[in-house]
Amino acid sequence: MEGLKLVSELTIQFPELVHSIYTSADIDPSLLNHFDCYSCNNNEMERISQFNSPSAMIGLFHEPVEKKFNPNERILVLESIQDPGNLGTIIRTADWFGIKQILCSEDTVNCFNSKVIQSSMGSAFRIPVFYENLIEFLPKLNSTIHGALLDGEKLENVNPKEIKILVMGNEGKGISPSLQKHINQAVTIPGYGQAESLNVSIATGIFLHHWSQLKS
Repeated sequence: MEGLKLVSELTIQFPELVHSIYTSADIDPSLLNHFDCYSCNNNEMERISQFNSPSAMIGLFHEPVEKKFNPNERILVLESIQDPGNLGTIIRTADWFGIKQILCSEDTVNCFNSKVIQSSMGSAFRIPVFYENLIEFLPKLNSTIHGALLDGEKLENVNPKEIKILVMGNEGKGISPSLQKHINQAVTIPGYGQAESLNVSIATGIFLHHWSQLKS
């Protein structure tokens, strides 16, 4: 993870996951007392950073202990999400709206990819992400499956209380035909302009906002 503010916040929220901290800034004494901290010059920070312009602090973190999948909890399902930034943004958005778990197809980008972690702003440490063969796994849940499709029912007409499992598809292709066979209710976000489609992370945010209304 990179960024003075982000790394500092994560050391407070997840101290048990901190491996070591590297910084070109003055080291906070409170960090020195609890973690392995190393002072680096700008050249050293450039070598270990994944960005062209490194931040003043880089943190290495352990992966959190794997949690158990809960079939009774609401499930956000992601198929073939390839862009780390999209997955990270979706995880962060899911965290905001109170989603407790995410289920991904096996070919979705790894949730512990550094760019996913960075764009999730730490939410990837909070929300467990599971990887399964969706075509085999979803039918075993014996629950109605809603899927984001262009020719579906308008989202505003769908009762959020009826949504238990929500499937979002690949950035360019949407939900695959083989997985569409298992969708019980297609749902769409109506558009009113000329754009062909929405970015998957933005579309997911709109769906999750609607889904969250069941708590209102």
